[in-house]
Amino acid sequence: MVPRRAKMFVYGNDDVRCQEVQKFIEGAGILLEVRDTKEDPFHHQELMNLIGFLNISHFLNKMSESYTKHKLDEAKLSREEMIQLILDDHSLLRYPILQSTRLITVGCDQDKIANMLQIDANGQAEELPKDIGNRQTARRHSSRKRSAVSN
Repeated sequence: MVPRRAKMFVYGNDDVRCQEVQKFIEGAGILLEVRDTKEDPFHHQELMNLIGFLNISHFLNKMSESYTKHKLDEAKLSREEMIQLILDDHSLLRYPILQSTRLITVGCDQDKIANMLQIDANGQAEELPKDIGNRQTARRHSSRKRSAVSN
């Protein structure tokens, strides 16, 4: 079985909670690529791709000094202005940011992380069905649905 992979974005290495999340994920057998955005900051297109069409407010660290300094609770900035502000000051992002193939979660909530990465209550990666993504399996499931509808 191919091991699952995820990316974890952190800001500096001084946050104990991020280190606990990293141990939790790696302990479940997930291969984790960790990137410190303080040392290797996001580029414009990377940040745009990461956030995608999600609401930027989910990514903001409302407890940061920069959030207060820029009065972001009152500001009416465009999406592009907010992206540029984050690029100028990465401390505006809430960390860790975890990304799997198609899913993303922000923060240290281990229940959300476990759900996203399919880690069971014992901290182990759950087995994925062997035929996941198999076209014949998809056809069988779709034909069952059709036959059930036609009756």
